[in-house]
Order: sequence, then C-alpha cells, then structure tokens
Amino acid sequence: MSVEHVHRYIDAKRDQAVDTLKTLVRQPSVSAQDHGVKECARVLAGIMRAMGIPADVIDTPTQPVVCGHVVADPSAYTLLLYGHYDVQPAEPLELWQSAPFEPTVRDGRLYGRGTGDNKGQLIAHVLAAKAWMEAAGGPPINLKFVFEGEEESGSGGLGEFVRQHRAGLAADLVYISDGGLHPSGAPIISLGNRGILDITLTAQGADRDNHSGNKGGVAPNPAWMLVHLLATMVDPRGRVLIDGFYDRVRSVGPVEEKLLAAMDFDPSTFAATMGLPTIDMDGPTYWKRIMLEPYFNINGFISGYVGPGSKTIIPAQAECRIDIRLVVDQTTADIYQKVAAHAAKVDPRVRTVTRGGAMEASRTAPDHPAVGVVAGAIEAYRGMPPYINLCGGGSLPNAVWPTVLGVDHIGVPYANADENNHSPNENLSLQRFFDGIHVSAQVFQALADADAKHVLPRRT
Repeated sequence: MSVEHVHRYIDAKRDQAVDTLKTLVRQPSVSAQDHGVKECARVLAGIMRAMGIPADVIDTPTQPVVCGHVVADPSAYTLLLYGHYDVQPAEPLELWQSAPFEPTVRDGRLYGRGTGDNKGQLIAHVLAAKAWMEAAGGPPINLKFVFEGEEESGSGGLGEFVRQHRAGLAADLVYISDGGLHPSGAPIISLGNRGILDITLTAQGADRDNHSGNKGGVAPNPAWMLVHLLATMVDPRGRVLIDGFYDRVRSVGPVEEKLLAAMDFDPSTFAATMGLPTIDMDGPTYWKRIMLEPYFNINGFISGYVGPGSKTIIPAQAECRIDIRLVVDQTTADIYQKVAAHAAKVDPRVRTVTRGGAMEASRTAPDHPAVGVVAGAIEAYRGMPPYINLCGGGSLPNAVWPTVLGVDHIGVPYANADENNHSPNENLSLQRFFDGIHVSAQVFQALADADAKHVLPRRT
C-alpha cells in the first residue's frame, strides 16, 4: 500500500476526524486552574486506544503525561511526536460567541478552547497514524507520542519526565505541531523557539493606603518605585538596558540573513492578525525581532484603585508582572540573576521573584538533513514549499529534546495564523486541520524513504 491510499482514507474519514477533535475539545483541561486536566488525559488516552494505539496515562507530581506508541521494529527509524492537551483559561467568557468548551463549527472553522492550541494539532498526528494503520497495515516508521498536560503552565515537569523515561522515549527526531501557519496560509517549518522567564516585581510602601492629599509628598508610593525602576530597564525603543542582557545573543550571520529575507511579509496582512491597521517595519526587521532577538514585556501592573469613579489614595503596594522572551544561548537562570541584580542596585526596596515555569530557548540548525526531507513532504502534499522559520516567537519546552533526550526537533505548525490562541473565540480552520493530518502522513513516508537512503542521522 502507498501513501496515496492513506490520503484517500483520510479524506473519506473527515467527519469522524472532526468528531474526534470535538470530543477532546469538549473536555476542559485548564492547567492554570487545575480544571479537568487529569480527566482530559484519560479522554485522550481513550481516544488513542480506540484507534488501536497503545496509550498510557503516566502520573507526575503535577499533571499526567499521555504516552503512546506504534512500533513494529524497534531498530527502525523512530519519530517522537510531542504536543500538549492542556489549554489556556477561557476568560473573559462574555467575549466568546459560543461556549468555549462546546465546540461549534461556523464558516468552515471549529471554535472552542484548545482547537488550535494544541488539541487539534496533536490529534492530527494520531489520526495520521490511524490512517496508516487502517489503509496500509501500519506506518512506515516507528511512532511515539508524548502529550503533556502543563505546557500552558510552563512545562515545569517535562524535563524530569523525559529524563526518567529516556529509554522508552528514545527516538531519532522529535516533531512538533504548535502555532500558526504564515498569515498567507503558506506552510512553515519552525526550527526552534524563544525561551521564557516570568518575573514579578513587588514594591511595598506604608502598611496601608494613605490619603493622597494629607500624606502626599510624605508617604512613599510603590507604584512610582516600579515605574522609575522599569524606566531604567528598557528604553523607549525597547532596548533592554540591564548590564549583560545581550551578552549571549548570537549575531545574525549570512545564512540567517538569507532566510529572513526570503520570508514573505505584508504589513497589512500581518497587522490584521494583531488587530492593528499596519506595521511600520520591513520584513527582515519583523522576522529578526520575532525569531532572533529577546524581548522584555510588561504583561500586568497592579496597584491602587481602578474601580468606578475616583479614590485619591497613595497605594500601599504595587506589583508588576514581566515575561522575558529569550533566544538560544541565553539561559533563564543567567537573565534572572541579571534582572535581580539590576533591581537591587537601582531600588533595594523592590522585591524580585520568579513565577510560573521557565522555558529555555532552543534551535535546530537549518542544514539538518531532516529539514529538507520534511520540507519535501510538505511540498509534495501542499503543492508549495514551506518557509524555513529559524525560530518561533512563542515558547515551547523544546530544549528538553536536545539537552535531555539528545535528539533534534523540527516544528511544523498546522493551525491558521488567526487561530486566536490564548484569546476568546479560539478556532481551527477545518481545511488546515485536514491538511495537518495529510502532512503528518506524508512526513512519515518521507522520513522512511530518506532513512532507507541513509541520509538521516540515527540515534546511537
């Protein structure tokens, strides 16, 4: 049986594929709130077993990991497929056009929390494996599945899980589908991801709020403490001013410059995905900032009174929440120490703590042999070559694969660029969903063919 039989099977089973995804989306799995995550692990494992894929729910100190496998010959080429079944909180609920955990089809898209990030993309791999099993007796390579339940909370336990189960997870390549396609709809290969470090800055003034008239100019204002500190950390152009922050950032070489220049960029189209009228920069600058440069972000500021009307107080406390996106060779530990040292030097009254999980940056070399093989598989099905994305702007725990498992990784997003992941009305284009199943099936065959020609690195 050939891959064409598999593609025909996938097309014939579209309705069943959508129903499978709906079942998974219908089960809440909000890791930040510990809502339904363990139940979702059992649902996902049940779906895989019903397809004939052996699957286990493996408990960890936090959230369970669902592992499965389709292994006919342990010595054959092995692809490990990673994804996460946990999702972001659905709030604010009033902005959803339909209930977030009641998957609904509108205008060719399936709406619901987790449709694109990441349930629809991980289940595409599972459905591709099932198609190979049903239409051809089994996939042409070994497949292993690792689906975790705390990626949206920092993947704090994934590294230790992989370390403990390293022998059973042994593979020749890790394949990840997460994030969106190019805004034009063109396919993408993503070779890495930025890391992330969450930090909270807190400042304390008096032990209570004070009248801003009677005590103004006397009582310290912690909001101003943080404002003044933040102004010493980042300049108006976004350049980070902390000593040593850029020390380990790699320079952009000719290979990277060529790939950046080749990336398509239309300011209006890209701006629309963010709800902006336009973007005032050229393509290489845009892509370099997203892929190859770190970013220091304020994502929340809490202080004082923000209710109706006015309350003229000097707040007693202030808190600023920061996430820093890091690039390869920067480490979360080093950057945290630099931020904490800067804060202590500028204003010792400000307390610096980490919050949530931290993820390290990771990047696979663009000349890795599997990159061309996967690119060829994508073009064979989609009819267009993928853009080679040096690094995704978001964060994933992909550093565990080279550092713990000793295996390189390649990302191939399947979701539409306007999937609204992390936002109300998250959605997945059904055509992109079906394309993802087909592409996974094609990649399995392409890797088998390339392995037969001995052009792919194998685990030792």
